[in-house]
Amino acid sequence: MLRIAISFDYDSPAGYRESFHMRDFPANADYEGTNILLKVLRDHDVKVTFGIVGQAALPGKQWDHCQEQIREIHQARHEIASHSMTHRYLPPMRDAELLEEVAASKCALEECISSSIQGFIPPFNRPSHFIEGGAFSFSEVFGFSGRGRGRQSVGTMLRTLTAAGYGWSRVSFENKYYQIARRFGVVTERAPMQPFIFKNIVAIPLHQTGFGNDASTLVRRWLGTDHVLTLYGHPNQALSANGQNANELDRLLSELCPIRDEGKLEFNTMDEIAVLTRGDRIEQKREMLV
Repeated sequence: MLRIAISFDYDSPAGYRESFHMRDFPANADYEGTNILLKVLRDHDVKVTFGIVGQAALPGKQWDHCQEQIREIHQARHEIASHSMTHRYLPPMRDAELLEEVAASKCALEECISSSIQGFIPPFNRPSHFIEGGAFSFSEVFGFSGRGRGRQSVGTMLRTLTAAGYGWSRVSFENKYYQIARRFGVVTERAPMQPFIFKNIVAIPLHQTGFGNDASTLVRRWLGTDHVLTLYGHPNQALSANGQNANELDRLLSELCPIRDEGKLEFNTMDEIAVLTRGDRIEQKREMLV
């Protein structure tokens, strides 16, 4: 059965200040957008994952701090994950600095909702440099973004997250060898990359931004398989004109929920996908021993 995991990056004003393109967003954009998304999700009985900047979970003045809304998301049985403490760009960080950033966020969110945080969603979907996965990002390594030379890769980030007690992380990278082979017609389309275990943490690849026609086409393409597909958006764009808006999500869920009700697909949180991934690995080991 096809599984779909939807996640949202709740940046908060801390994230807007660190972002390349969102510094002019209204301070309450994530808060108001989340209220709209929660209604859409409730109407369709779909549970998702919200990756939230840890600073928003601390006590303080709205809109930098939104403890009540974070608790509301949790009480609605959506998953809360970390989106770092302050939404800083991770690639240039030193190991100790990264550990402090991810550990502080985990602690702040856990204290806010009185529950364990297992997941991590990297700001900017970076790092994307991952030699072990055949992915090379020279812009990160050499600091072409203007934010400093890259010290972190997907692999080193996952290692640090394991040390901080996380169980899964969303990742975003592209295998350059596959890209080159496809460009020259050596290979054709392959199945979307599936969750895998690295450094004892589940890495869940990101497949699609937004909820428009491309998302619908992706789901339809792989319906009938046992693949996992991951879609994501931003609460602060729930009212925007792009494919991440709440109307696009509503239309997509209206299309897919009848298929779910027929038992042909399932919506899962990212943590549920991580648990299933670890379970599959255990079953594979058992089969090897038989």
